[in-house]
Amino acid sequence: MNKIESIVYNQIKNNPVLKSKIVDFYQSALSLIPQKPLETNCPFIERKGFFYGFHDKSPFSSDGNLLLAHKVISDYRELRADDEIEVGYFGGENWLNYICLDRTRGWNWQMGSMLQWKGLSNTEVVYNIWDDGAHKARIKDITTNKIVKDLPWAVSHVSPDGKHACSYNFHRAEKAMPGYGLKVDKPQLNDEETDFFRIFSIDDLKVTFKISIAEIRKIQPDPSMEGSFHFFHHSLFNPSSERLFFLHRWLDINGRRWTRMFSVGLNGDDLYLFPMNEMVSHITWASNSEIFSYLRYPNDGEGYYLVKDKTGTQKRFFEDKLNSDGHPTYLKDKGLVITDTYPNRFRNQYLVLMDVQANKRIDIAKTHLPNKFKTFLQVDLHPRAHPFQNIICVDSAHSGEHSLMTFEYSNYMK
Repeated sequence: MNKIESIVYNQIKNNPVLKSKIVDFYQSALSLIPQKPLETNCPFIERKGFFYGFHDKSPFSSDGNLLLAHKVISDYRELRADDEIEVGYFGGENWLNYICLDRTRGWNWQMGSMLQWKGLSNTEVVYNIWDDGAHKARIKDITTNKIVKDLPWAVSHVSPDGKHACSYNFHRAEKAMPGYGLKVDKPQLNDEETDFFRIFSIDDLKVTFKISIAEIRKIQPDPSMEGSFHFFHHSLFNPSSERLFFLHRWLDINGRRWTRMFSVGLNGDDLYLFPMNEMVSHITWASNSEIFSYLRYPNDGEGYYLVKDKTGTQKRFFEDKLNSDGHPTYLKDKGLVITDTYPNRFRNQYLVLMDVQANKRIDIAKTHLPNKFKTFLQVDLHPRAHPFQNIICVDSAHSGEHSLMTFEYSNYMK
């Protein structure tokens, strides 16, 4: 954002309806200026008709040989409860050979079906499904294409060791944030006493921790919670699989969204409320005890922060280089942050590589997002890193349809 845009944003950021209208008008007016669909100096491969989903999980297998993907088989519109998507993976040289595994109704445009590898396994994948009148999760062996196990709840994340998973009410999330949950004809919006965030063992399905909306809202309550619609959202295990974070969100009576972030151990130990100020956006674990996120910190403003778990000790990054939200991955061993930007005034998005120590910004690619990809059809780059190669996987719609892309950025590592 430039200075004028930043001033306007700060004036309207707490009014979601007005903000949406102003952004839409601003971008629509400037869309008359022609833009290049894609600009980059990096080698890339484009797989049209495919995408992965969110930035917080990696589509790459732990050995780096396979690449998970969703194949679009629905029209570009708001989803209905019976719309399906295809799940599968790419193998072979440069991940160009696609193999279909299944079709599912447990998906959305933003995060797909939560398709992910079961921990470090290179043969088992997990994704959400609709079965017997409910959203659940499925584990499938890709070598045999046989079902290993169906889990009783739709899942958000499977721990890196493959032993636990976490879940929340995706129907409730869909009501609050259309396009970020799961659709059903008759949403199962349980009362706040019986609507849980839970951690459970994949092996025996034992719930090791759960907390209800009624319980979470009693922890340091805020006046804005009264009369609000509450829901749980994004959650992610740390690399050691010992803790995770999850979000408690609510829409107040004016439709404004508020967010708090908690961390907790597998068995509910050391439940911790991070000291953010009403806004936590996109988060990744930087280590077993640090999260890296775009958020608003009391007295320090909005931006990218590295925050210590269970203490709240924080350090701000890139204040003069990146002053708008994105979807970060912190590669601490390389001293790099990979992130993106939302569509700017011309609806251009940037794939960004940040050198943490040098505070240096490198724009790896610029893509143009066509006007039709708005609201529930929004396509963010959502960069995800290869486990050991200098390769980034992103979703793009610069061609007018979803494309699963890989960029090789070794030329910037010299």
